[in-house]
Amino acid sequence: MKKTFLLIVAALLALAAHRTQAQSFDGGVMAGVVTSQIDGDGYGGFHQMGWTGGFFARIPTDGPTAWQMELRYTLLGAHSDVKEVDNGMLPMDIRLHYAQLPILFRYDLSNFSVNGNPLNFITFEAGVSADFLMSGKQSADFEDLFENESWLRFGASGHLGVQFDLNRSWGVNLRYLHSLIPCRRNLESPNLLYGHLYNVAILATVTYSFIHAGN
Repeated sequence: MKKTFLLIVAALLALAAHRTQAQSFDGGVMAGVVTSQIDGDGYGGFHQMGWTGGFFARIPTDGPTAWQMELRYTLLGAHSDVKEVDNGMLPMDIRLHYAQLPILFRYDLSNFSVNGNPLNFITFEAGVSADFLMSGKQSADFEDLFENESWLRFGASGHLGVQFDLNRSWGVNLRYLHSLIPCRRNLESPNLLYGHLYNVAILATVTYSFIHAGN
């Protein structure tokens, strides 16, 4: 798995180097916070707080569309709420450290305007990511229960988001993430669509572009 991840990273770096010579892409960094939960664990609410950060390369096309590739770290998981514990559920904490490789299709609103003011600073995005579980920790009632074999080392997630550009370099990005492949399978369930665990998260990041197409 590590070899596969390194090969993908190497391919992305090679593509970025090629695009740098052609000066036909935007590139930058991102950092922000994550609030997450795990669908199917019996607990509710986005109570697990984490952070995310990484790099992106954006390839514009003719018109309002673009493709974006990212290499980012994201902390996902779940955490019990005080009310859940008061109602008799065990204190629970799950922390999953992922390296993610999202590929996104982006569409800005440059063709739309309000009172003559173009909305080109708003961009919608959608895509998928390959997710590599680097490490994790699970505890219930303050006992460490994490088992590497029970959590899938490789997964995939769907992404939906919107970005607001503050100027040419700075932006604010809001994104919703949901696993397309379970992060943990229920080995006792014969149904491939039932009883498994899925990551769900909301990400808020600040982006900074230091490479601009055409420059």
